[in-house]
Amino acid sequence: MTACYVHRQGCSLGPLPPRTPARPDPQVPREANLGPARWGKIGAFYFYVQGSKDDPAFGFFDIEVSLQRLSGGKARLEIYAIADGYQQGGALGSRHPVTISVKDGQRVLSSFNWTFPDILDGHADPLTHSRDIDLLTAEWERVDRIEFDLANG
Repeated sequence: MTACYVHRQGCSLGPLPPRTPARPDPQVPREANLGPARWGKIGAFYFYVQGSKDDPAFGFFDIEVSLQRLSGGKARLEIYAIADGYQQGGALGSRHPVTISVKDGQRVLSSFNWTFPDILDGHADPLTHSRDIDLLTAEWERVDRIEFDLANG
């Protein structure tokens, strides 16, 4: 796959949506009993061919994120998404790491690079990721946004 660019995407966080027959239950957090959680959804995050006018190469859609408060100054960030390899092909996650940022306004409280699993050409497959991060209770309460961006982008 050639060089790519992205448009930074993010979402605000709120309570988990209530159960209803009209929508599937949230996919994250996977273990809701571990502590209070906040949830958000990003419609899509795509990688575009460098030099194009937003010509999608591959990406993710129906992205759900949760931030769950754990004990001992930790929080668990979980991601669920559908990987889209139907655009120009698949992708090796090791060549396109994504920076995930946990934010309070413009202040980054925690950030890490996510090397997503490889996306197969001609497939739309679910993928998940879970990462425990250092985040004090007071910081967890102030988090208002999760952002996805291209690592070193």
